[in-house]
Order: sequence, then C-alpha cells, then structure tokens
Amino acid sequence: MFNSIPLKKYIYHTLFLVLLTCNISCSNEDESSSTEENAAKGNCIENGAKITIAGNHSHTLNITIQDITNGTQKNYTLDGATGHTHMLTITAEHFTNLKTNNAVTLATSTNAGHTHAVTIGCKE
Repeated sequence: MFNSIPLKKYIYHTLFLVLLTCNISCSNEDESSSTEENAAKGNCIENGAKITIAGNHSHTLNITIQDITNGTQKNYTLDGATGHTHMLTITAEHFTNLKTNNAVTLATSTNAGHTHAVTIGCKE
C-alpha cells in the first residue's frame, strides 16, 4: 500500500531546500546570512533573542543576553527530541547586528538530509 507520509516529508524538505537556496543565492552578501533591517525590532540587550527555526521539528536553540553582549563568535548545537542535531555559528558581525536590534537569518549545518533557516531577532 502507498504510504504518503514519507512522500509529503520529501516534498516539504525539497521545497524548503529550494527556498533556502534561493534565499541564500539571491543575497547581496557573500555569507549565507542576511540582516533584516526592516523587520519589527525589539531590544536584544534588554529582552533577549527571539528565535525562529524554519521547518522545525522539536529542535531547540538558546542564545543568552550575555552571548549577545559578549559579541564573540560562538558555535551552537540545535538539539531536541529529534534523534539528530544541527550546528549553527554566529559570528561577531552577527552579534553586532543583534546588539543594534537587527535580525539575522542563518543556515544550519546539514544533518539527516536537511538544514534549517534560523532567524534570530530581538524580543520586544
């Protein structure tokens, strides 16, 4: 019997990767990140980071106010009850954007056949 759940997952992940690739390829920057200057702004130093993980399936990521104020490059592991992890590197430049309350969008490492786009903004 035909099982449509794996097909749906395949289609979802394929569309996600196509959109992520287009987003990264169309960027004016050399890195796989972008500053979202027109996004609604909160205050990262006072209120902390607001994290959105595209296509999330129970991954977690915690970026502290101290991480933002320190502003030094840091590697993070996205884990959770998924059976796999992804890595994400936030550079000093990204932290500078967060200190000025500008969101950044980054791509995680590939694992289990997929990546995630992670948008880090500021809580209001």
